[in-house]
Amino acid sequence: MTTIDRTLSVAGAILTLSALFLASAWARDLPFQIKVLSAESHQFRAPPLDPPNCNWRDISAYCSSSSPETYVENTMVVKEPDGKSLEIACTVYNQRSHCTSLPVNQSFQAWMGKHGLEIRYLDEHGKMREQIFEIQREN
Repeated sequence: MTTIDRTLSVAGAILTLSALFLASAWARDLPFQIKVLSAESHQFRAPPLDPPNCNWRDISAYCSSSSPETYVENTMVVKEPDGKSLEIACTVYNQRSHCTSLPVNQSFQAWMGKHGLEIRYLDEHGKMREQIFEIQREN
């Protein structure tokens, strides 16, 4: 095998590996349709989240509140195009949270993101929203 043949062989291998890597990265970014099979919401009590301007040394009542707060978790089972189902969830932490249960038997555009399943939907005011849902379980 000549030097040129080896160089072309190595370049071909690098090109093939690069193409496979890019194809898998693009596949994660491509949207797909999911269908909501079931949805439920439940409340739970947990310690409050620390206010953003507190640090670990601050022992004021503002930063160290001990009374638990009530949060709402929205859990759904969705079906992917390949037939697999996922249990996904998001939690409403405050009034500005856009976490919501999506209507059952409707389809939505979604894609796998870095932190979970990202779903695009219209809210009650007709505004397009994107929400990240944590994947709880795959079936």
